[in-house]
Amino acid sequence: MKKAVSLLISAFLLVTSCVFLSFPAAADEAVVYVKDGGTGDGSSAASPLGTFDAALKALAATGGTVKVVDAVTPVGNTEAKAEITGYYYAEPAHEQKITVTSADPANKAQLIFTSECQWYALSGPTVFENLKMVNATEAYARILARGNHITMGEGLEMYSGEALQTALDVFDSTMKGFTLHGITNVGAEYDGMAAADTKITIKSGVYFLVQAYSRKLAEPGVHTGNCYMEFLGDFAVRQMGFASQGNNYTCQGETYVYWASRVHSWRIFPGYDVLTTEPYTSNLFMEANADFLNESDMPQTFVGAAKLKTLNIWYNPNSKTATETAEWTKATFTITQADGAVNLDTLDHYTGPAYRITSDPVVSGQPGGTETQPPVTEPSETKAPETKAPETKAPETKAPETKAPETKAPETKATETNAPGTGTAEAPQQTGKDGVPAYVWAIIAVAAVAVIAGIIVAAKKKGKAE
Repeated sequence: MKKAVSLLISAFLLVTSCVFLSFPAAADEAVVYVKDGGTGDGSSAASPLGTFDAALKALAATGGTVKVVDAVTPVGNTEAKAEITGYYYAEPAHEQKITVTSADPANKAQLIFTSECQWYALSGPTVFENLKMVNATEAYARILARGNHITMGEGLEMYSGEALQTALDVFDSTMKGFTLHGITNVGAEYDGMAAADTKITIKSGVYFLVQAYSRKLAEPGVHTGNCYMEFLGDFAVRQMGFASQGNNYTCQGETYVYWASRVHSWRIFPGYDVLTTEPYTSNLFMEANADFLNESDMPQTFVGAAKLKTLNIWYNPNSKTATETAEWTKATFTITQADGAVNLDTLDHYTGPAYRITSDPVVSGQPGGTETQPPVTEPSETKAPETKAPETKAPETKAPETKAPETKAPETKATETNAPGTGTAEAPQQTGKDGVPAYVWAIIAVAAVAVIAGIIVAAKKKGKAE
């Protein structure tokens, strides 16, 4: 009996050991340290690499985190064709996400843009967080996403020279600062990018301009991709456009803005000034914390000087802030194009294509943080069809009438999408206790049952033998 039990237990241990050994352990994320003038190998804060480009090249194949010690200054490597003289910095190509942050979050490092290198161009998904971003150009420091997912993460402080910029600066007509472009700017490369979806996530910071697509491209063309924006933390921007600015490029996609934070701004243009008559549609998804404010913290109004045909506003009726912001926007924004419309409806009636870039939560500490949080969906890979909410009467302070009681919520299956051209992200495996896949526990359970059954059978045989 004892021998049989021992054999069965040994078999059980062998099976479970093989299962766990066959399950790969998660690899540590690659980390590289960098500092202007560093002479080390990048393995620690005490041994940093000496150039920003060397740090990114070290992570180009794997992705990972660049930790800045004290300060680092990108150096231009790509010639600008217009607007500025000299060179701008273009990242090495990378398919995996690279995060640029401070080596010591309690003592934020500086990422410095100089007159010799005023622009920064992405070549893959990139995150900036917990940094002092210094504009030492005396003009505009531009970040060109080129169709890659750009995330301006938590803890960003923007400086103009040595002066920290605040929300009040965006209401100053002399402001110079950082600009974000979903595609590019005149003078920088944009070949092959016109079909890319643009993906912009903002969690903090102060900006002069946020532009969904491109700025001042002189040659005629067509942007066919959609724009996806997420506002997940408080920030301020002087002006923002959900299409392109001063372009001869027509925008044929749509813009999807997931809005879950307080935004101070002098002007937001739902379409901006695309230089064509192409109808354009913007879709706003107002969630808990969604607020659009002027310098006095009062409700701000969208600007209609834009080639916009349709503005669809979807809001969370469980959030007082979202409801008020949506209703105010509906009541105060006017579309001047013939047959143009501003539509208002609740999020639980939305049945259109996915509209979220990530499953990232709203930054903690936002006003109204106990309100209902959003359903999470992702942008679809293909061009989204036009999403028209039902026409409603212009509200004053009460919620609009809506369609019949269908309450189908947006799709909630969410994994972060890759940057354009990198394929579709695999669905996450279903996991059980401690993050171990469910199938592993199922195998262990079957093995355990077999051992117990074997012990019972052995006991019965022994009883008969006796």
